[in-house]
Amino acid sequence: MSNPRDEIDAWLDSDVQPLPPPPGTYERVTRQARRRKISRAIVSAAGAVVIVAGLAASPKIASLLTQHPASRGQSGLATSRTSAPVTPPVTASPGHGSPAAKSATPEPTASASLSDVPSGASVPGGFQPTSVTFVGPAIGAVIGQAGTPGHCTGGVNCTSLAGTNNYGQSWFGVSAPATGAPSGSAGVSQLRFLHPAQGFAFGPELWITLNGGANWSRLPLPRDTRVTDLETLNGQVFALWARCTGGGADFAAHCTSFTLHTAPVGGQWRQVGGAVNLTAGGAATSASLLLVGDPAAATGYLLAPDGKVLSGSLDSTGWTTAGTAPCAPGAAQPDGQPSGALMTAGSGELYLLCAAGATSTPASPPASRAPGTLYVSADGGKTWQPRPAVAALGTATSLAAATGNLVVLATSDGIEVSRDDGRTWQVTLPAAAGPPGGFSYVGMTEASQGVAVPANPALHQVWFTADGGQMWQPSPVQGTGSG
Repeated sequence: MSNPRDEIDAWLDSDVQPLPPPPGTYERVTRQARRRKISRAIVSAAGAVVIVAGLAASPKIASLLTQHPASRGQSGLATSRTSAPVTPPVTASPGHGSPAAKSATPEPTASASLSDVPSGASVPGGFQPTSVTFVGPAIGAVIGQAGTPGHCTGGVNCTSLAGTNNYGQSWFGVSAPATGAPSGSAGVSQLRFLHPAQGFAFGPELWITLNGGANWSRLPLPRDTRVTDLETLNGQVFALWARCTGGGADFAAHCTSFTLHTAPVGGQWRQVGGAVNLTAGGAATSASLLLVGDPAAATGYLLAPDGKVLSGSLDSTGWTTAGTAPCAPGAAQPDGQPSGALMTAGSGELYLLCAAGATSTPASPPASRAPGTLYVSADGGKTWQPRPAVAALGTATSLAAATGNLVVLATSDGIEVSRDDGRTWQVTLPAAAGPPGGFSYVGMTEASQGVAVPANPALHQVWFTADGGQMWQPSPVQGTGSG
């Protein structure tokens, strides 16, 4: 009997001839592949158009600063006798994303730039803000020290920046200059941004960024020269370059001579005529700078060491004496600003607070004023009218003003507000409700919004108001980054 599986095995072992496809199959497949390739190309092109359109529609934020944004309640940003370019490649600082220049900010996950909001980088732990700047109703930045001293770049460079795009509700990391805290002629403590791309870090060194902080360059200064004040407005930067010998954190102490310098964005520094080698008879003193106005008409003011008030347009080659202030600026505070006379502008007027113990000038003998008196000038500093004495609330540290006759005073105990051009005052943030030690700075970015920096950086805070100084709330500026 034969094996029935022999026939099956033979059939399985034989060659199989596949059936041919139906007629036209090849042509149909080819047409379908061609259509898929064309569709993918159209989708890719459409995506590229959406990206380009998004970039073209991105808003460009102009400087809206009407106060010192970083340290003294005034206008834009707030620095040699030889001209130097604004952007020399003296000391390039690639920012915290570079191992060679990483400060206290941890390695960023995206471009650590204020102009790329938000940057994606985190705020370093232990951030201690010393200066704040705003370039619009929501976008701003703070500078200070963070991380653990001795464990940052070079063992000392713990300078860091934090940015916000929602007026302090949250913060993100921004690359900072590769330098340390103020120590004699070295380090920085103050910050000014003209717009989200261009900014300056100073006090006592001078650094510049043109890409929102992603890269910083240090500008050279003559020996014993320190930048004690710097402001920007209308694409122009002005800075006070002072001859000082103060050591440690008192970088603006023992300053005996001040010269005003200016430069257009991307241009050369030059001295401003009439504001060169300003002194107070050889005594150690201070000076302050103020820029006010709009693109159509802007004016700069300088409170000179001897109490003279100099003024000039931003594009003029020289400034002249407009008048004499009721008091002299006196010694410098830790941020470089005067301790005896605080100057600001608002509602078309100049305001000058002669602090307790300030030295009088011929324009105001000692008997004619009380300690803590506010003076108002409606003619650009030529004449000054006194207001009633300000309520006693610690030592005056910073003065700001805004439209609507609003004047705001920061002190070592809290904040006072006047809504009637300095005639009456109200304590809106008493010592019991504010930070211990009070504030070192207050500024108004507009009539309703304002910002204040505590005198104690270790509190890790910046305070904000949204109702013209009536109520203030702290915003913690700290993160989880390592030093």
